[in-house]
Amino acid sequence: MMLLLRAPAPFAYAKVEKVDAEEARHLQAQYLIHKVLEDSSAARGRRRPAAAAFLARRGGAKARQIGVRLRRLRLAARSVRLRLCRGLRRHLRSLRRLIVRGSMAQQLGSP
Repeated sequence: MMLLLRAPAPFAYAKVEKVDAEEARHLQAQYLIHKVLEDSSAARGRRRPAAAAFLARRGGAKARQIGVRLRRLRLAARSVRLRLCRGLRRHLRSLRRLIVRGSMAQQLGSP
């Protein structure tokens, strides 16, 4: 009799009404979507951009190496351009001389 009058313990199971299978799948899908979105937003907040993480690893040593390589590449491109322009100018100058000399030879030989 004493057991029947005693109040139920706070950790006792509560009776849960049955949930149909479709609603259970829907709730589980919602939970999984929420969990994935939460994980991705947390990861996005703490992750650095790839370039910043790459450059910050060695205190800027990689940044200096990249800067030096870019400068060398720029200088190489400029020197190639200058060589091409110089060669083109040389060809045009020699062509002009040929044309001028040819016209002078025609003038001298025509009378």
